[in-house]
Amino acid sequence: MLLVAGMALMLVFAIGGQSARTGFALGRRALGVADGQVTEDQLRGLIRSLVLAPAGADARALGLVPFAGGPSGFSGGAVLARAGLCGPAGPAGRLSVAVEARPEGDVVTCASAVQPATVVADFRPRHVRFAYSLDGASWRDAWAPPPPSPFAVPGAKPPRAALRLLVRLASDDGRVDIVELAQSGPPSLYPETLPHPGRAE
Repeated sequence: MLLVAGMALMLVFAIGGQSARTGFALGRRALGVADGQVTEDQLRGLIRSLVLAPAGADARALGLVPFAGGPSGFSGGAVLARAGLCGPAGPAGRLSVAVEARPEGDVVTCASAVQPATVVADFRPRHVRFAYSLDGASWRDAWAPPPPSPFAVPGAKPPRAALRLLVRLASDDGRVDIVELAQSGPPSLYPETLPHPGRAE
């Protein structure tokens, strides 16, 4: 009788231990998913906050910080929609987002005119890089506004159009793939004589 009772207790403890381990594993997985979602939301928000000059316009002439991007990051003028790790809501001046390579993997940092560089995304042990596209089909490792045409009429203003630039952050193993849109407003919002809130500092 004692033997049967002992075996029953052992069975109960074994089931309980397995349930606890399963519960902890599920909890860790749920926290990992939540952290990943927060990281993705932060990065998307930073890309959306960029203030691009319209295509064919000179960013500096409009009082904007010129945008430039490469595989290891991008920089440009930004207006943050909400307070976060990169600074308070509102004009941030020059926003710089960079991939920082570490021996154990990559992290992404951001810095602005009002906030020193801080880690906003930890992708260790993965390695990530940025890419850029105007159409979502062909991607480039780097992007900057094209120089003025050598055939432009001196003194004439080039035609301007709203600019939509897709920014992508992807990992070598395909587990990270974040695509978000950065854009200018309609060209009418950027008169040559009036600065924009995202103007250069």
